[in-house]
Amino acid sequence: MASAQCNRDQFYSQAEAKSEQWVESANSRASINKVEDAIQRARESAQQKREQNSGFLHHTGEQMMHMAQDAVDGVRNTFGIRSNKNK
Repeated sequence: MASAQCNRDQFYSQAEAKSEQWVESANSRASINKVEDAIQRARESAQQKREQNSGFLHHTGEQMMHMAQDAVDGVRNTFGIRSNKNK
């Protein structure tokens, strides 16, 4: 009878240890998934910011080109020089 009791106790101990391993493994996987999700969100956010900044810089560059052209046209008008596009 003592042998059966010993086997049963050993079985319960092993089952409890295995359950703890599974819980730890599940928690570890959940943590890894959370980290992977956070990394993906950060990548998407960075890509979106790059696209926004690119659009802003492109727009600003176009504005500066127009301002420079207007300045050139103003100087030409001041000196009475006609540009090719006005001919």
